[in-house]
Amino acid sequence: MNHITRRTWLHASVWVAAILVGFAAVFYANIISFVQHHYFIWFQANSLLVAALSPLAFVLATYLVVQFAPEAKGSGIPQVLEAIESGKATTHRAQEDAELWDTPSVSIKTAGIKVLSSLVGILGGASIGREGPTVQIAASAFTWVGRKLHKKVPQINFRAFLVAGAGAGVAAAFNTPLAGITFAIEEIADGAFGPFRRTVMLAVIVSGIVAQAILGDYLYFGHIAFGKNTLLVIPQALLIGIVGGIFGGGFAKILAYPQLARLPQHWKARALVCGILCSIIGYYTHGDTAGSGYEVTKKSLEAATLTDASLFFPLLKLSTTILSYLSGMAGGIFSPSLSIGAGLGISIAKIAHFTNFQTCALMGMVAFFSGVVQAPLTAVIIVMEMTDEHILILPFMISAFLAHGVGKGIMPTPLYSFLAGRREDEHHDALHIPEAEVEKKKLYARN
Repeated sequence: MNHITRRTWLHASVWVAAILVGFAAVFYANIISFVQHHYFIWFQANSLLVAALSPLAFVLATYLVVQFAPEAKGSGIPQVLEAIESGKATTHRAQEDAELWDTPSVSIKTAGIKVLSSLVGILGGASIGREGPTVQIAASAFTWVGRKLHKKVPQINFRAFLVAGAGAGVAAAFNTPLAGITFAIEEIADGAFGPFRRTVMLAVIVSGIVAQAILGDYLYFGHIAFGKNTLLVIPQALLIGIVGGIFGGGFAKILAYPQLARLPQHWKARALVCGILCSIIGYYTHGDTAGSGYEVTKKSLEAATLTDASLFFPLLKLSTTILSYLSGMAGGIFSPSLSIGAGLGISIAKIAHFTNFQTCALMGMVAFFSGVVQAPLTAVIIVMEMTDEHILILPFMISAFLAHGVGKGIMPTPLYSFLAGRREDEHHDALHIPEAEVEKKKLYARN
């Protein structure tokens, strides 16, 4: 097959896979939204009955994963990272390269169970998001298309397709194209950019503060609508960045080391206990801690005052998210993390009597997410694209930079990389692969 024909097939496959991801992400978002909406309707109609049935939903959601697709557990991003690392470690022999396209963690079956388990979890009031699962679903779609194309163009790159699929998943899940690109560079393909990330952010923050202090908060072509002096919120950004890093790092630490939660070892007992605890918290918070947290966060951002804001919401939402994730069902932490972060920002504003609590909520989103995932640029761009508050980019970067540093002090290895490395260790232990080979393939997780 000549070069032009190969490139044509490659470009066509990327187009097809990207279109599939777009449709899949929209379908998944709509069905999750539909189920979550009806959960709240049923909860309002009979909260006690819904709370009583929630633990059974937790067990069923976990059963689907354990019985039919263990690779569908959790958010799915660690599974994608592990698959990418497997592609990196291959010797590129034709047989081994062909086997990569049949990796279970990025298969259509796993994606299907991912959807079913997360839907059942939402019906049970679990605090889970759809964005992480969308990344795994998107990677599965790209892998499926790539496997079909691999028969015609054996030279196509497995890792490139997975990285592209993961980035496309983030872009489609949040409707944030730039965040998809940043996430692919910063988290999925972190090897080249990682060592320079903190240096780049520090340089941008310091030079930005100096320039704004001298010239004022200006735009190159002027302010089209209105202007704000973002330097006034920098002290708040510093405080929120530190607090967000502490809570985010602690959150990641518990997810990385489940034994800290002291939950039962057997999956049935663990899922049942997690469901009972989440249903109790959900019942006494009138359902606010269930689901992604989108509704509660949106309501808080649109409120005129802080009168109805609960100081304990971020702690309770954090608790239910931990329990939901550790139960073993499918479900992500992206949107719950943003909800927890917004709650932290609002709680800080309420305690410190800050009047600009919406800005504090947005900085809280950035800070907590950065403290958990340790992908500060992705955190900044996701919140900036979702809210269209580009003028706050400097305070966002300050919060993200501080939270990243504080979170890294609590959880030294980025959460997704740690989970991917642990999964790989378990896989090699099961296969009794020699220690030398294990160490060679753990390089990504360590870095």
